[in-house]
Formats: sequence, C-alpha cells, structure tokens
Amino acid sequence: MFYLFIHVDAEDDLERLWEEEPNAAARIGALLEELEGNQDLLDRLTQHDFGNYRTADFHVSKWLDQWNKGRDLWRLKVWDLEDKGLQYRVVYAFMPGKSQYHVLGIVSREFDYDPHHELSRRIIAAYENL
Repeated sequence: MFYLFIHVDAEDDLERLWEEEPNAAARIGALLEELEGNQDLLDRLTQHDFGNYRTADFHVSKWLDQWNKGRDLWRLKVWDLEDKGLQYRVVYAFMPGKSQYHVLGIVSREFDYDPHHELSRRIIAAYENL
C-alpha cells in the first residue's frame, strides 16, 4: 500500500498559492486529496511520462538531473492548469522501501529545476532529511 505525505514546506507553498492564485491552489489541493485516496493513481507517480500527450489529468516525469545523482525526485504538472496558463509543479520524492510519496514543494514552473536555485536547494535538503 502506498502513502502520501505533504512536507511542511509544501504546505507553506500551497498556503502562499492560495493567496497568489487561488484557482491553482484549489486544483492542486483537490488533486492531492484525490491521490491520497487512490492507490492506482499513487502508483502512477513513479511512471515516467505517465499522462504525456494529455492521456491523463496530469503528467509525471523524473527530475532527471537529481535522479541521475541518486535522488528519487519527481515532478507532476496538471494539464488543466497548463491550459489556463498556470504553470505550477508538484515536486515529490518516492521512498520505495516504505512505499511513501513525500510532496516536498509546490512551485512555479519558472524555477526551472536549476540545482542552484533557492527552491531546488530547499527541496533537495528536505529530501535528504526524509
């Protein structure tokens, strides 16, 4: 059985998003709740390119730079938000030995996964402390 946890940093991100872009916050919050209650969808969170070409409500991909460094980090984007020009990503880790997903950040696409970016460093630090 898979489990989904929301890191306090991601909770803070979502809270800020409620202030800045409530429609995006509501959609991401609803998706996280849906994921929590759906083992099949949770299993999809580690299927690279799941939902590509809009075959599902969201698209999953590895954070390849970090994956290649041995960190099991992923990102998810929500297609209907993309259609509205709201480009946010849910960044999460998978802990295979525990069957746990940990949402570590909810970020604007603009941060571009640069390992030196403040948000990247924060997410990597949270991952290292899991």
